[in-house]
Amino acid sequence: MSKQSPINLICGPVGSGKSTYANQLAEQLDAVVFSMDEWMAKLFQPDIPKGTTVNSMTPEWFAERVDRCESMIYALAEAVLRRGRSVILDLGFIRKARRNKAYNFATNLGIAHTLHYVNTEESIRRMRVEHRNRVGGSTYAFRVTPEMFDFAERMFEAPTSEELGNARIVSMTGTSDN
Repeated sequence: MSKQSPINLICGPVGSGKSTYANQLAEQLDAVVFSMDEWMAKLFQPDIPKGTTVNSMTPEWFAERVDRCESMIYALAEAVLRRGRSVILDLGFIRKARRNKAYNFATNLGIAHTLHYVNTEESIRRMRVEHRNRVGGSTYAFRVTPEMFDFAERMFEAPTSEELGNARIVSMTGTSDN
């Protein structure tokens, strides 16, 4: 494997294996992983009113909390980087604007970054999510309903050819993260 960047951005659609890959990469690099799903599940999932669905949840409510988590994650990641350790940002990065923010974070610190694009076909991703919903597992943070999956699919903006120019493209095989 070529020399690894201190900042590793894990990007991909729901169920692609991002968190599994992030954890494997962390073991290889002795890096610190910051996972948006874990932060959101621990900090905000208990605040979601019972019976709330993707359709009834306001995007603003969700986005505000993602922004708060992201702000803290970047602050902690900077502290880790300043101590000479690598970080893995498992933040999904399903929107180009979020990836641009991460690229700017790295640039402003003068630290190299690598985008890791994790993907596999939709049918396998759906099976993984269904399996994870049933049995949990090491990367289970919260239940992803079919409606949530479909919403995320519509929101996903695949990396551009320019972004992929220096990216590491990863295909996670299998249907389970365990």
